[in-house]
Amino acid sequence: MKEIYDWVPWFRELAEKIAEEGEAYLTEKAEQVEWEGDLSLFQDDDKDIDPFSFFYFLASKNTSNQLKPVYDSVSQVFEIKSPLPDMGIYDYYIFPSPDARYNNFYNKNNKKNFEFALLWRLFSGAVKNDPEIEPDDFENALKINGVGVARLTQTLFLINPEYFLPLDNRTYYSAEALGLPRLPEKEKEIKKAGGYEVYRSVLKKLREVFPECQPYEINMFLYLQESGEIINADSKFFQISTYVLDDGDDYWEDFKDNYWVYTGAWYYPLAEPKRGDIILVRTGYKRGRAIGIVLKNDYKSEYKEDHKIHVLWINKSEKGIVGTDGQGFNQAPATNQTYKNFEKSYKPSFDLINSLTGNSPENDSGPELNNQQTKVEAMKYPLNQILYGPPGTGKTWNTVNYAVAIIESKSLDEIEDDKDARQRFRELKRDGQIAMVTFHQNFTYEDFIEGIRPVLADDGNGNIEYELSRGVFREIVERADKNRTQSKQIGDKSWNMDELLQAFAESIQEKLESGETINLSRPDSTSGATIEKIKWSGEGKFNSFQLGGSVTSLGLSRKLIERDYENFYKGNITSKKDIKPTRESTGSHHGLGKYYLPLFENIKQFHDGEWQPEESDPVKKQNYVLIIDEINRGNIARIFGELITLIEPSKRIGGDDAATVTLPYSQEEFGLPDNLYIIGTMNTSDRSIALLDTALRRRFEFIEMMPDSKYVSDNIDGVDCQKLLDAMNDRIRFLLDREHQIGHTYFMEVKRITGKDSLEATFKNKIIPLLQEYFYDNWEKIDLVLNKNGFIQKIDIPEDLRGSLVDDNREVYELLSFDREEWKKPESYQNIYRKEQGETE
Repeated sequence: MKEIYDWVPWFRELAEKIAEEGEAYLTEKAEQVEWEGDLSLFQDDDKDIDPFSFFYFLASKNTSNQLKPVYDSVSQVFEIKSPLPDMGIYDYYIFPSPDARYNNFYNKNNKKNFEFALLWRLFSGAVKNDPEIEPDDFENALKINGVGVARLTQTLFLINPEYFLPLDNRTYYSAEALGLPRLPEKEKEIKKAGGYEVYRSVLKKLREVFPECQPYEINMFLYLQESGEIINADSKFFQISTYVLDDGDDYWEDFKDNYWVYTGAWYYPLAEPKRGDIILVRTGYKRGRAIGIVLKNDYKSEYKEDHKIHVLWINKSEKGIVGTDGQGFNQAPATNQTYKNFEKSYKPSFDLINSLTGNSPENDSGPELNNQQTKVEAMKYPLNQILYGPPGTGKTWNTVNYAVAIIESKSLDEIEDDKDARQRFRELKRDGQIAMVTFHQNFTYEDFIEGIRPVLADDGNGNIEYELSRGVFREIVERADKNRTQSKQIGDKSWNMDELLQAFAESIQEKLESGETINLSRPDSTSGATIEKIKWSGEGKFNSFQLGGSVTSLGLSRKLIERDYENFYKGNITSKKDIKPTRESTGSHHGLGKYYLPLFENIKQFHDGEWQPEESDPVKKQNYVLIIDEINRGNIARIFGELITLIEPSKRIGGDDAATVTLPYSQEEFGLPDNLYIIGTMNTSDRSIALLDTALRRRFEFIEMMPDSKYVSDNIDGVDCQKLLDAMNDRIRFLLDREHQIGHTYFMEVKRITGKDSLEATFKNKIIPLLQEYFYDNWEKIDLVLNKNGFIQKIDIPEDLRGSLVDDNREVYELLSFDREEWKKPESYQNIYRKEQGETE
């Protein structure tokens, strides 16, 4: 099976050679190729050529009678070492086959409007392993006469089939099953400004449907699926283990690289799988390895030891599974435990398969890519979590991945593989969806939540005024709560609660100023309650209605209105007993419910009558993230105050046991919405987790991050930094504790240079000072950590000091001077991880 992908290294080598040698080389070599058929690459005597026209023309020769002589000639002329693909094996040779009548990008009749430099820039960026394409070049290439999305992306695929995919009718034949729009719709979007990013988003979605699969593998599946001969309503499931020959070896790598599965036992139902059936590949009982689609079964005719079931991989990701049913090779119907556990762990593949077989579960809304809500609900993260570990283990670094994963409802694996994640983090932070703060000993409630701060008055006389200042916590809470409120849907109409309440309060203010009385008493009441005035924030935002009449000094808060008005509007609140308290109370309903109810009626009358909101698209509920770096360095009781209980998931607004408190400065009700996530980091060497505030510990989930030497180099001028780090940490664990190990990030920037990033500089400026801090300048213990490599020297105490001033048994050590040659020698660092001095590697 792997032979059908032989064209990939051939095309890659050809593209890389042309990119390296340049335009003159391509022209010279292309003239030497023996082209077959009636068409010529060159148009009459015009020898201008660009790489896109060359590759597109070459692909037009992808037919059985023209393939070999043309490709033989190209291999010889361009000196391609990769073997030519053998067309005769499977009767198909899969890459785009353009219409031979229209196979050039360049047209000599439109020469003055044709930019060769544009296509060369695009080619040079596309051929790289990690393509670097300017979006403007991609979009300008689409403006070339006769070049559309399909034609451009087909050629990009030929140039780099390990990154790009063609967006043509083949790709979109299964668009509905893949959760993608039809080609004409996507073409229009790609042709607009920003089209390259739209194209990349399609590639990303396709990779999500086919985890760990190469673009040329995805293209093969789509090509064959278009024919209707792969997955269909008759497709059956089978399971197989990678332990296949009873020798204890795992044969997964053989399966994966050769696109086949097999087993050593003849009595299994090996002849049953047919083209289009699905193979679930596992290793043992608790590890899933892949999902493949049967393309050809050698066992159909007879059993032979060298026979195989040839497959197309649609998912090559390793997943944990709970368990399996059956041994060896067996059918796996939907009632089978293996099927059920694979279905849970390999959801993108099962969504795709179900959509193609027509066997989607009842009420299933389709593939993951076409059901973002399902994806959001499936990707659960704790509302409160702390990343903890020794210094240098990447805790703060990883908060970026966690934050983006939470907001985008993706797995951490997806984000770690996404090179654009950090750019999106910066954008989300700029847009207010992410906020960061660092705790320290002087950080207070007033810094974090709200407080009164002095400011200079605007009178120019240097007078001092005091204003209410919101801290970073309150600001992001309000942004998250605003989004949560605005995202609510009422019937078929989406409306903005902020805008409604602001407009209603302004209309009440006008009525009060004109002398009108706003009565909040029901006809059967004798209270005579009215709205006396409105409280506004410093920014002019409505905060609360203050009552007058027979009831004074009471207020109806914005928070409760936001909490309950929608339910009133829907008809779920019909009496004062339906309005619940905002905090723990012995009462069954809110004490001011009898005033809130008529207020809601007034708002509804305004809502359905004179209010004319601007039409807008429904607001999507989003996640917000607050990152608290060094969370254990602050005084938690002092910083959080009475709000510590509100961070519990059950107490969040939107939860079953939602709670609020009244803030001491603003006197406003305050609660935490259920779309705000808190991520803390904690350095265990700075303060033990055992000493962390108990109130905080029980409200957070803790994720340990320890040093991992696999992230550092194993050869810096002959020094194995992986062994170096592990050896030092092994000794630190015994001399001190596991919480004071050295993190891998200290060595991640070490390079084979002299300067601030060298191994010498890292030890002088980072490692030695850290060990001094850990061991309180106990040089004897530091010397043990370094395996007595020579950086620490024992000092001879003068005889005249011994006995009188210095104890006879005392030993004194000091750090080797930084100007000594030992700091530069690789042997000094190698000796740290050698078991005995003088041992060779």
